[in-house]
Amino acid sequence: MKHILILLLLFILTGCTTTIKVWNKPGTTQQDFYVDSRQCKAKAQIFSTGTNMKRVISIYNSCMRDKGWDLQEQPLR
Repeated sequence: MKHILILLLLFILTGCTTTIKVWNKPGTTQQDFYVDSRQCKAKAQIFSTGTNMKRVISIYNSCMRDKGWDLQEQPLR
């Protein structure tokens, strides 16, 4: 019974989410995103030892923005 309630709660909470955040850069391909994202992940991982995740995410996000990417909210499909 406990597992059913947890699953039901997850379905309800998921249903409440109407947007997702995606990286966008006009004129680029998904391959361009993968290349830039991989480079930014590598840069952020340099600082991952002994650093909190908020700092690592901030480094990754800054790197992506420096490469011209914009984090935007889009509706779920």
